[in-house]
Amino acid sequence: MGSSAITAITIGLCLVLVAVYFASDSYRVMQNVIITTGLSENSYVKSALNFLKPDEKDQGSSVARDDLNKPKKSQQLLLSPEELKSYDGGPDSKGLYLAILGEIFDVEKGAQHYRPGGGYSFFVGRDAARAYITGDFSETGLIDDVSDLDSASLASLEDWLSFYKEEYKPVGKVVGKYYDFNGQPTELLLSIREKMNVGKGNKWAEDKNKEIFPPCNSEWSKERGSKVWCSKKSGGIDREWVGVPRELHIQGKDPRCVCVKNYGPPSTDPNSNQHNNNGDLDYPLLKEYPNCPPASESCTVSHP
Repeated sequence: MGSSAITAITIGLCLVLVAVYFASDSYRVMQNVIITTGLSENSYVKSALNFLKPDEKDQGSSVARDDLNKPKKSQQLLLSPEELKSYDGGPDSKGLYLAILGEIFDVEKGAQHYRPGGGYSFFVGRDAARAYITGDFSETGLIDDVSDLDSASLASLEDWLSFYKEEYKPVGKVVGKYYDFNGQPTELLLSIREKMNVGKGNKWAEDKNKEIFPPCNSEWSKERGSKVWCSKKSGGIDREWVGVPRELHIQGKDPRCVCVKNYGPPSTDPNSNQHNNNGDLDYPLLKEYPNCPPASESCTVSHP
């Protein structure tokens, strides 16, 4: 179609629009335009409608520009601590985000708690990992530094991370202390994770020791020294299995003798069909007694 025809269609479209709103003989106006352009009525209407459509290239460019600051589904958002402040739920806020150990969560689902005035609003727009442990919600306590805390304290922070991962959407990482510019964990974060794992092991052992690791029976005599052994009622815990003696080493405490189930699935996953038939013997804080057969139900030891 020539440029003159396009111009005529454009002028005609404007005339039709004017006629629709201001003239009583709008149809006659359109007929005059159709005669001028030489198009059929259907072709004219179709051309006019196509003219009204936004240019796809321009539209695509506009969409692309709008999406520049939006992370793709497969791309995580990387923010500096300063940028995270703009997601505090305030009047000009970009969203409602908080971070724990550098992991950013979108807490819009719980906006009533996290927006300004809410009970947890002080957590938003920052990484306040330390406050989840210490309960210090002052400005000096709402910080991300947990490097000086012990493993038991860090284990409770792991519980908070699990809660947010289950209840809210993870959207990215804070670049700086715990993640680098590629979103990869820093050496500091890796060392903290190691302490958290130790803390989780300690906490699990303490909570479950009377059920999973009952204390051994023990006796001492001058002639024979010390002896530890297991039975179905050792430690005052009635059970269906006897177990074998092992030393349980919990950080900050003296090793002690416990009876460990030595067959079937581990107690942490009792319904598992895939296991080594070792019971709880693979638990990392257990050690065998020196010079005692691994499958023996009793051991002679130097320190009971």
